[in-house]
This record gives sequence, C-alpha cells and structure tokens, in this order.
Amino acid sequence: MAYHRPALQGFTCHALRTARLLTLAGLGSLCFSTGAAAEQAKTLGQKTYEKTCIYCHEAGIGPELKGRQLPPEFFAIIVRSGLRAMPAFPQTHISDATLKELGQYLSTSPARVPASATSK
Repeated sequence: MAYHRPALQGFTCHALRTARLLTLAGLGSLCFSTGAAAEQAKTLGQKTYEKTCIYCHEAGIGPELKGRQLPPEFFAIIVRSGLRAMPAFPQTHISDATLKELGQYLSTSPARVPASATSK
C-alpha cells in the first residue's frame, strides 16, 4: 500500500522542492531579521555604553558600573566632571540627552556575569 498525502496531491516534485527551499530561505531570513531587530531594540544608553564605556569598565580598568542600582544622576555627575583616572566628557562628546539615556541604562542594568564564571 502506497503512502498517500491528499494535501500534496497535484504538486510536482519540482514544486514541492521549490516550496521547501523557499520555506528554509524564509526561516533563515527570519533568523537574520531577528538579530537586526535585537540590534535596533538596543537603547541609546546601551549603545553609548558599548561604544564609549565598555573598554575600561569591563576590562578591569574602571569600576564595574552595571548591577549597582545607582541613580542616573550619579553617572551624569561623574561623566561630566571625571573622577580619578576617568576623564571628564564634555557635551561635545556626549550630549545631555545621551547621558540621561546612559544613566538610565546603567541604573537598571543587572550585574554582569564575569567571563570566568561562565567558562566553568
């Protein structure tokens, strides 16, 4: 007894193969568009942190900023006036609006998990 698929009756082998390829291509593009959507979903504060702050504050040069639940105003004061080895960043480098977003991002971010803790 032959296996019968009534829903696929009338389709040629080529049409079915094409449909499968289009489905796979659609799923593949969905994966890439999800990555692009995730990139767009990043806040201005997160983008600024990754562009400006991460090089010192996640490399052990500056103190850890995430997970400390400090008020956004704290970050604004430190960024504008500088502290110890950290230089002051004037408005020409980081606007007040961007600084506000950065402070909001840092004050609500969870603590970063150190790479050594994830590699065990």
